[in-house]
Amino acid sequence: MFSLLLALLIIWLFWKLGIGILKIVGFLIVFGLLFAFVSYLVLPLLALVALGGLLGLVFSH
Repeated sequence: MFSLLLALLIIWLFWKLGIGILKIVGFLIVFGLLFAFVSYLVLPLLALVALGGLLGLVFSH
């Protein structure tokens, strides 16, 4: 629900700034793809790095 409200706010803001609907839709698609990339690739890699660091601390003593 919050993401829908955020998307509507972004569309309204761009519309008031005079940016066309095609540019608005393009921006939202790019933003969605960037969010998906960060969610599904970067965050699991960071979790693996954190887990490796914790295992390194446990086995170093």
